[in-house]
Amino acid sequence: MATNNQSSASTDVEEFVRSIRGIDRSSFAYDGDRVKALKEAYALISRLETSWDTVVRLCMTEPALNAALTVSQDLNLFQKWLEVGEDAEQSAEQLAELTGSDPALLARILRHLASTHIIIEVSPDHYKQSAFSKSLLEPVFGAWIPYLNDMLNPCFAKMPAYLAQTNYRNPSDPNDGIFQYTKEFKGSLFEYYDQHPAESAVFNNVMGSVMAKQAGMLDIFPYERLADSKEADCADPALLVDVGGNVGHDMNKFLAKQPGLGKRLVLQDRPDVVKQAICPTEVRAMAHDFFTEQPIKGARAYYLHGVLHDWPDEAARQILGHLRDAMTPGYSTILIHDHVIPATEAHPQATGYDQTMMIVVSAFERTEGMWQGLLESVGLRVVKIWSSPLAIQSVIEAELSPNN
Repeated sequence: MATNNQSSASTDVEEFVRSIRGIDRSSFAYDGDRVKALKEAYALISRLETSWDTVVRLCMTEPALNAALTVSQDLNLFQKWLEVGEDAEQSAEQLAELTGSDPALLARILRHLASTHIIIEVSPDHYKQSAFSKSLLEPVFGAWIPYLNDMLNPCFAKMPAYLAQTNYRNPSDPNDGIFQYTKEFKGSLFEYYDQHPAESAVFNNVMGSVMAKQAGMLDIFPYERLADSKEADCADPALLVDVGGNVGHDMNKFLAKQPGLGKRLVLQDRPDVVKQAICPTEVRAMAHDFFTEQPIKGARAYYLHGVLHDWPDEAARQILGHLRDAMTPGYSTILIHDHVIPATEAHPQATGYDQTMMIVVSAFERTEGMWQGLLESVGLRVVKIWSSPLAIQSVIEAELSPNN
């Protein structure tokens, strides 16, 4: 009887494994369904894991993967492999010769990359690259590995000691937090990058992936809300001012859906960032410190993507206050593209971002109530929070309060 039960259970497992092995990111006609399925898959892993499984994953598998990816980048493994051929199958010995490394060492690294699905195991000791390993050759993805090693991991490692010495107070000073404690630096994260150009270049690529690889504003917010029949007080006002817009990834996404509007778009960021702008020349690229007066008056919309989560409320109020003062009542709007953490069932990407903001800039991701309170404190009101199954983040549409 026990044998029959065991056989039945084994058959169920085999059917389950067969059913999931045929599913990948291309299995869904609608990307919102893929996002929903992925979140459920995360939950499934937590239900399937024992405590031992979870401990091994957190304490050995994932740290070892981080180190293996770093060594792979140091060896220029994925680039040299790609030069052999787009889908070249290579043995560990061939790849060791290609990279000038010890075959025994590289074989161990490749096995871990394959077991964690970073590369594809074709047969014993033979591998092919995956879509992800190839993507690491793009600066916006590849930069995350040194960013993790040089910034995030050291800060997270020092986080417990910092919080203990501050009696577990919520970090709120962008000039004196976990990042400064870790790096033994006086000043803000952005002042640090001004003094460390190599790390600044890595950070800019990381921010580029945040802008370029997530859902764009127009995947969440309807363009018709901008292109209405209202008129501003000034002739031909800017349609969209991308405040703190990095090198222009969002502008390019916007133009891809609404071509011909380049002359009405303005990209703003720090001088060293905006000079690297990648958007078309008709887009006005402007060096601007958002803690100073906004020079573009009466724009249809001021757009902040992943900006305010870098700053605690006091600093965020300064940024918003300068935009408020530049707005035309009844015409201008502010669009905040950021996480809005729900009361329950928050996405792990949102909570991960929240922890990251804490360690690097003493800031946080906000809940809906926190956003409303912040905006009301500077004379703005929420018109609507736009969300989409395609995106973890939302777009908050805000306007001047009637009594402002």
